[in-house]
Amino acid sequence: MNTTTKIMNSLKSLLLVVAVLGYTTSQAQSDYFSKLRPAQKWSLGAQISPTFGHFDAPHENLSFSGGLHLKYSASQVLGFKASANMGKMAGSKDGTDLFWSASRNESKSSYEYTNNFIDADVSAVLTAGNWSFLRPLRKLQTFVSFGVGIISSDVEGEVTDANDASSYALSFPGQMNYFDVNGNSTTDFAQTVRATNSYSGTDITFPLGLGVKYNLNERFDLGLEWKTRLTRSDDLDAHDFELFNSSSERNRAWDSYSTLGLQLSYKFGDKDRDDHYDWLNPVETLYTEMDSINKSLKNLMADTDGDGVGDYFDKDNETPEGVKTYGDGTAVDTDGDGVPDSKDKEVFSLVTDVDADGVAKDDDGDGIPNALDAEPNSAAGAMVDSKGKAFEIKESSSYNCDNVTLPTIMFDNGSSKISPASYGVLYTLAEKLRMCPSLSITATGYTRSKSGERLAWKRANSIIDHLEANYGIERSRVSTDYAADTDSDYASRRIDFSQSGN
Repeated sequence: MNTTTKIMNSLKSLLLVVAVLGYTTSQAQSDYFSKLRPAQKWSLGAQISPTFGHFDAPHENLSFSGGLHLKYSASQVLGFKASANMGKMAGSKDGTDLFWSASRNESKSSYEYTNNFIDADVSAVLTAGNWSFLRPLRKLQTFVSFGVGIISSDVEGEVTDANDASSYALSFPGQMNYFDVNGNSTTDFAQTVRATNSYSGTDITFPLGLGVKYNLNERFDLGLEWKTRLTRSDDLDAHDFELFNSSSERNRAWDSYSTLGLQLSYKFGDKDRDDHYDWLNPVETLYTEMDSINKSLKNLMADTDGDGVGDYFDKDNETPEGVKTYGDGTAVDTDGDGVPDSKDKEVFSLVTDVDADGVAKDDDGDGIPNALDAEPNSAAGAMVDSKGKAFEIKESSSYNCDNVTLPTIMFDNGSSKISPASYGVLYTLAEKLRMCPSLSITATGYTRSKSGERLAWKRANSIIDHLEANYGIERSRVSTDYAADTDSDYASRRIDFSQSGN
């Protein structure tokens, strides 16, 4: 044995040992793994948030918004959260910052706005507390989020100081709506005492969030999230930046706003589990995946009906006990007539037109199946040949014993029992032997093997017994013979008679 052969044999042995150990280990741990099921993945909650607008008007008044959120945790680290809020943002502009009249005696709140809004967004959430495989999970986690959303704004703004309104009308006549002391619209800046502006529209937002979450219990989490939403709009305060300040840090072409949301979330999903993906260590997920693989292997190896074919490959996993099956788990049907051998009373039918018991249909009862019967409507008791054709033997006083026509007897597959359909034929044969006392005949059976030769011998002897018992025909007048099977129909089921002496 050369070195290469030794190495190959060693590798085969090693692989066999690994396979056996792997299977044994998986079986030993199956009880543990079977306790692991996918954890809950959903959470639904509400939030209330102080809301701050970062607009051209730099002074934000404390405002609030509130709404709902729905989160799906795809893993311990990655989730997707949909949020919606309704609320308002309010702010003002200190009049002393007006770039054209810093020395004038103007109001400290020359411009005020209120934005009643509804927003919604979808964000990806990355939970930082579940990165480690080794560190045990804590009650507190941090997370970040980013996504895309929309905001629908309804903004009303107003310059409430008469001097400021007059200055706006003088410097920016087309930017706002101006009113006189009677509340009428005016274009005369000298008569202007109030200026207003408004905006209604929907804009795209780009939310960025940072938050912490605390695991209160199996059902609830408490969280705090700062989320800033950038927009591609300069209208969320209903005024153009150039009216307020020439300072570059306040000239915002893109408005933004922030919320500090206090969130309470209810965890749900698999009703049989109390734990949630957000609070599982990644190692537990590995065990769950291993459990899934183990269950798949068990299903692959399971054999519900005990027929030796695994359920995964078994096309009929309800095969009765003891029934032989093919490789796909279906019951053996030797003659292909649609009736399994376990229920087939004629296992070797040569036709597929059979009844519920697998017996070839023979409407006229002549022993020849309908599918092969040349005369399917033969009269009852008529003598027929192997094709099912009826024939008649006429008797006369001058019976010709030198040229006698002898019939053929048909048997069922594998049987040596004479069927009732052949009784009339044997009666005719007995009459011929009676009318020709010197007539001797030979019963020839057809065979393909030694076992077939024995069956042919049994069939011939059952005929001889019948003739002797019922008609008194001496056994010595009937001899037996065997011949090789031919291509003729029913060759292996026939017993032919021929004249052997007179």
